[in-house]
Amino acid sequence: MRQFVIPLLLSLSLSAACGRAGSSQASPPAQTPESAVPVRIAQVVLQRVQRKVHFVGTLYGHDEVTLSSQVEGQVQRLYADVADEIEAGALLAEIDDDLWQARLREAEANLAKARADEVRARQLVTGQIISPQEYEQRKTAADVAQAQRDSLAVTLRHARVTSPLRASVAKRFVSAGEYVRPGSPLFALVVLDPLKLRGEVPERFVPEIASGQSVEIRVDAYGQEVFTGKLARVAPSSNAQNRSVTVEALVSNPQRKLKPGFFANAAIVVREDDSALSIPQESVVRFAGIDRVFVIEGNRAWAREVELGERLANGWLEVRKGLCEGDRVAVSGLSRLEDGASVLVQGTAPVQAEASEGAQR
Repeated sequence: MRQFVIPLLLSLSLSAACGRAGSSQASPPAQTPESAVPVRIAQVVLQRVQRKVHFVGTLYGHDEVTLSSQVEGQVQRLYADVADEIEAGALLAEIDDDLWQARLREAEANLAKARADEVRARQLVTGQIISPQEYEQRKTAADVAQAQRDSLAVTLRHARVTSPLRASVAKRFVSAGEYVRPGSPLFALVVLDPLKLRGEVPERFVPEIASGQSVEIRVDAYGQEVFTGKLARVAPSSNAQNRSVTVEALVSNPQRKLKPGFFANAAIVVREDDSALSIPQESVVRFAGIDRVFVIEGNRAWAREVELGERLANGWLEVRKGLCEGDRVAVSGLSRLEDGASVLVQGTAPVQAEASEGAQR
């Protein structure tokens, strides 16, 4: 006889866990049919959910460059300004080069004389009129003149300031007519597509994350619009102060909506779960930090505490604890419901679509 009683007790205990866990067992007050609360209900169903590791971070330009003057002189013309998109090699500014042009002409004249002296010295050393040492001195002088000429030619090229990459102008530090010296900042350039997102992930999640995983990004400027990227780097060491690891993602930004400096809420998609319990978000009542739903059994509503997980794409929520597949929960009339209240079911809310995305709650 005992061998039949023990399995029966186990079965009853499991049924209770998915049934009235967390609900009041006291007898509800007597109510008339007229006092029944009309409600619409929804069934607890299984949906697909993406498991994510959430973090916050800041957006940065993929490359950020400050161009400085390499020559001294007055800025003659500017060809770019803030927010301009420029190609690699584009001319940004011209610095007065009259002085450098004059010095270059002088250096070229000195070079011509030095080369002529070298040729004559070669003839004289062949005829043993001068010593080989004197010839080497003339040849060295010609080489020095060549180097001086080449150096001035490079300086002259730097009077025309060009962009080293395809980027946008973030700042302009000078105006036409200003006098600049080597090292004076001229422009700040930033590459806007893709952007870099840097943030920190608690070290306990490190085993779940890896380069190449998808990353979803939301910023305050665009509400719930989701931008996508890829996890590019995971730091090799942890921050001992807050026990977190720095991560960096590359975020596609073809329409230039995102800006460097934006604060972002991000989630790394680590895996997918095809069997997550879910309920409509309108079925949840939150009070004093506790989430509850009203489970409908027959014509009664029973309060049930639940633990929620991901927010699904179709407006439903994942339930980690407190409910079982097939349970029915109220989605309307919640303000009039109490534990054990009599209800009148007036309809069932459909599952709008299979959920394929999640977000931090």
